[in-house]
Amino acid sequence: MPNSRHLALLRGVNVGGRNLIAKDELRQCFETIGFTAVRTYIQSGNILFRSDSSALRELTKRVEAALSERFDYQAQAVVLSHAKYQAAVAAAPPAWGQDAACKHYAIFPVGGITPQKVLAQLPEPDAGIETVTVGPGVLLWSVDNRRQPRSTYARLSRHQLYKQLTIRNSNTTFKLLELFSEI
Repeated sequence: MPNSRHLALLRGVNVGGRNLIAKDELRQCFETIGFTAVRTYIQSGNILFRSDSSALRELTKRVEAALSERFDYQAQAVVLSHAKYQAAVAAAPPAWGQDAACKHYAIFPVGGITPQKVLAQLPEPDAGIETVTVGPGVLLWSVDNRRQPRSTYARLSRHQLYKQLTIRNSNTTFKLLELFSEI
């Protein structure tokens, strides 16, 4: 598909004081490797772009290699086509992102691991506190604001799997879907 739209979700960029990369530098890096209509959103590794290639594995490898070389860190990314990202967001339950009593997150596995494999390695979600919905290439997590620290998934950052995930809140998730129309 010529000039197809994509989204790269970078893992571990501009969080916790590590891998600090300015949005303009990210945009320039993507343009250097031949992508067009490059647009970044906020400072946490969200890059929308167009490419003549639609091969997601190849695009992911190109993105990771270019970022690793230019910024001297081991880059990890999830590259999704517009259709795949749209399907992931569409898998969310109706109240996901809408219920103000909860926080909502989209959890994207990196490096070829599937959402099902992630779930298999984690304890069951804590009923009454949180829900997890599996979508294509994504886990959609909702957690009660008041009880989040006691939830299973709130402790995810202490699990070995955490380094194979990139997480976006629902506001960012919906905004990225909206921004696809601008590239």
